[in-house]
Amino acid sequence: MSAESAAQPIAVPEIITRSDHRISRRDIDPDALKVLYRLHRHGHIAYLVGGGVRDLLLKRNPKDFDISTSAHPNEIKKLFSNCRLIGKRFRLAHIYFRQGKIIEVSTFRKISEFTLDEGPIISDNTFGTPAEDAFRRDFSINALFYNIADFTVIDYVGGLADLHSRVLRCIGDPMVRFKEDPIRMLRGVRFASLLDFSIDEESTRTIRNLRHDIWEGATPRILEEILRMFTRGTGSRAMALLKDVGLLESVFPEIHRHIQVEGISAYSGIIARMDHQQNRGREFSSAIILAAFMYPYCRYRMEQGDDSDLLKLVREILSPMAERIQIPRRMRDTMRQAIAAQHRLFALKEGRYKPGTLLRKSYFDDALTLFELAAGGTEEGRKLIRDWKNLKGGEKNQQPRRRNRRRKRRVPDRKQ
Repeated sequence: MSAESAAQPIAVPEIITRSDHRISRRDIDPDALKVLYRLHRHGHIAYLVGGGVRDLLLKRNPKDFDISTSAHPNEIKKLFSNCRLIGKRFRLAHIYFRQGKIIEVSTFRKISEFTLDEGPIISDNTFGTPAEDAFRRDFSINALFYNIADFTVIDYVGGLADLHSRVLRCIGDPMVRFKEDPIRMLRGVRFASLLDFSIDEESTRTIRNLRHDIWEGATPRILEEILRMFTRGTGSRAMALLKDVGLLESVFPEIHRHIQVEGISAYSGIIARMDHQQNRGREFSSAIILAAFMYPYCRYRMEQGDDSDLLKLVREILSPMAERIQIPRRMRDTMRQAIAAQHRLFALKEGRYKPGTLLRKSYFDDALTLFELAAGGTEEGRKLIRDWKNLKGGEKNQQPRRRNRRRKRRVPDRKQ
């Protein structure tokens, strides 16, 4: 069964005129507009596509402004001196502007000639029409086009209706689309949690059936999607969705089993506090995001283990999960140190450890950041956080001690 047999692109799209939609050029990045206008002036079709259109229609601030065009990669490169072509599976044009900004431009692509027996797509470097390009995208709300020629919104796949209904729906047969690219299952969870949408019943059922096929996708992309889920202040919804569709069980079976025994509240609490901080503008490193996500399970295991060598114990606890999703070693070390330090941070009033020892550790700031998330759910925890911050401030204000250097004893020269 091919992707083309599952459904066909709509020959005549729904076109929404400027007076009937809410996208304004004032809300589009000026550099993206420059690219759109230049492509249009040189006779090419040029559309703003994907998440940029979706977010503008939802009155959200787009994170990216991607463009699709009828121009081929080499034609794009000729039009922009600040352009670099990248990619092997499909050639993309990156157009560079000041302060590291990149506007990504792709050529319209055809629907892949994928079959269920062939496995995930390996090569997909064929050009196509706007209709084919819309239909090959993953979810209907990500396949809307904004046409710079007449400022209309073009919908080939029913994405506008799904935006209105707040539903995330696969384009075509979900079984085919998730087998084409298993990472789409995680992307579905990420988009649904980010936008507070529901996933349609057929896609949800298919994800549950194919959840263990997630490992057919590229492992680095699994890590990337997990991190992106928990960086936008919507991690609580992502966690609940991961559990609901079965992907938590596939990617983190240890955490799934822990939740089965003790419930999800420990995870919901720490992730909700991280969401709250992110929604107030605070950013966390990837290591701290993953440490916060895994901390309830690690604490559960640490309470059952020997605390004589916490760093070693945490390494043993983290290793299976870290290796499974290929967390880089440096990030893994930061996570291990921050998690292991929580035991001492919570034990401040017990007098078992000297706080100065921990304060002088190079990883103390990371450990304290994680502690704010781990302990911030109770008044007692918040008091401990304040105490540690005061200790940290006092440590910084202390003048470094002067070392008493012994003067070398001068030995008078003896004349022979």
